[in-house]
This record gives sequence, structure tokens and C-alpha cells, in this order.
Amino acid sequence: MRRASKGVGIMAAFHHSNERLKRFFQWFTRRAFQDLQSRDWEVADYLSDLLARFARTEQMHRFRDREGRHLESVVEVLLEVEEVSGDPYKQRETFQQLGDYLLFMAGLFREYVQAKGFLGYYLIEGPRAYRKVWEVEKGLFSPSAKLFERLFRGFEFHAGALHYMRKTFFHEPSRDDPVGSWRRQVISLLN
Repeated sequence: MRRASKGVGIMAAFHHSNERLKRFFQWFTRRAFQDLQSRDWEVADYLSDLLARFARTEQMHRFRDREGRHLESVVEVLLEVEEVSGDPYKQRETFQQLGDYLLFMAGLFREYVQAKGFLGYYLIEGPRAYRKVWEVEKGLFSPSAKLFERLFRGFEFHAGALHYMRKTFFHEPSRDDPVGSWRRQVISLLN
């Protein structure tokens, strides 16, 4: 019984810290959207949640193959999705994670992705991933279908909004470890 209580306490602490992170990012994303003349608060809040989730490394790198090995590239993820084509729920989850990752990287770390030569590819595959999520959601008559439609149709704008947010409100990340330096900056701002 004691273990269950401890587990519940850990989950409650995780939820509380995630909500705190989401509120922290919500101010920045909504401000960026306002500055860019967009009032799509649902998308801004989705991006706030995405940033809060990806502030934890394990959430950002969740792509695994059937044997549990970490997938290193977007191409590997796309090949793995093709192999699970019989399970639309698994595909939907994977495509959402992929769209989130591509939006995160193309937005917050645009210079890094561009220097690696991936930006154009990310700007093609990101909307494609969200479009797949939209198609599943639409087929299920899910209310979130409209959100994913706006995410795929406005992918480049939303990546630009994240880029604007980082350039306006955060310091330049390290070239060697842009994600790690950004996380350290977020932690310092939260404290």
C-alpha cells in the first residue's frame, strides 16, 4: 500500500510541475501570437503544452522501434510507422509525437536545424505528420480534429512563432548543445 501512495505522490508532483511549466510557457506563446497578430489561443496553448512536455528529455525522444531501441532520425521514425500501419491509434500517436518534435525543432532551434540541412525536410514532414493526425481525428469525429487541421495548415507560421518567441524572450542557445542550453535557461527562469 505504501508504494501506491508514493507512486501517486510522484505523479501528483509531476503533474503539478508540468502545469507550472505549461503556465510559464503560456505567457510566452500567447505573447508571441499576439505580437504576430494571431488570436488562435487554442494553438498557442497546445504549443505551451508541447514546450512543457519537451522540457523533459525523455518526452522529446520517445521514438522506439518494436524491440524498444531508440530511433535516431525522422526517416527511421517514418519507416517504423509504416510497419505499424495496421494500428491507426499507434500511428496517430506516433505522427502527433513526430509533428510535435519537428515543430519544436524547426521553431525553437531553427538555426541549428538549418545548419544541419534539415529545415526544409522538417517543414515538409511536420505538416504531413499533423495532417495524418487530423485524418484519424476527423475519421473518429473527434473535436480535436480542427486543432490538428490548423496545426498542419499553419505549421510554418507556428514554427515561426516559436522561433520569434525564443529570439524575443530567451537568450541564444549554445551551438554545441542548443536543446540542453535552452532547458538550463528555462530552469533558471523558473527558479
